[in-house]
Formats: sequence, C-alpha cells, structure tokens
Amino acid sequence: MTRKPRKRRNDRNHLVYKLTCSEGGSFYIGVTFIEQRNAEKSLRRRWLAHQRNALRYNKQELLSQTIRKHGPETFTREVLQIVRGKANCHTVERQLIKDLRPPLNMEGMGRKKTSKEV
Repeated sequence: MTRKPRKRRNDRNHLVYKLTCSEGGSFYIGVTFIEQRNAEKSLRRRWLAHQRNALRYNKQELLSQTIRKHGPETFTREVLQIVRGKANCHTVERQLIKDLRPPLNMEGMGRKKTSKEV
C-alpha cells in the first residue's frame, strides 16, 4: 500500500515584530514565520533581510531609507506577539498598524516613499 504525501501545514506560528530606530523614534511593524520554534532566530533572519534590501539592493521603502540614513546599529528589534496561522497574524499586524500608525509602514496610506521625514 502506498501512502499519499503528507499535506503541508499552513497553520504554523508567525510573529508580529517591531523595529524601532533610536534616531527619532520612528518604528516599523512586520510579520514573519517562526522557524524551528525559535522566534528570536526568525526575527534576526528577517532583520538581516531588511538590511540586505536597504544596503545591497537599495530598496526605496521608508524602512530601507531609514536604515541607510541612520545605520542598522540604531535599530532595536522586539517580538510583539506570536500568532498561530498566517491569516491570523496578518490580521493582527493590520490592526496594530491601524492603531499605532507606525511612521515606517505608512507607504500607501497617504505618504510618499520619498518622504522628507525619514
């Protein structure tokens, strides 16, 4: 008897995180999935990807501009919440962005990417 391949789970844990720049206090809220039950390692991996986007690929998002202007060493990382399931996590993220209005998330919400406030 042959077995069917196991269906991939789509309800794994994700985390909502906050990146705060000590220069001016602007912050960013994002999500990432948790690898191997290690939230800190997953957040560190995601932070390195943000740095790579800013410094190597010269992305023009507000977060990338702020990383280039003030340097990655001026940022602190914080796990805000661990949420089961991708859809649930994105719901939590959207609600936090709506409530807190993080300056570095405001693209597409009435602010331009080339904001002078960075």
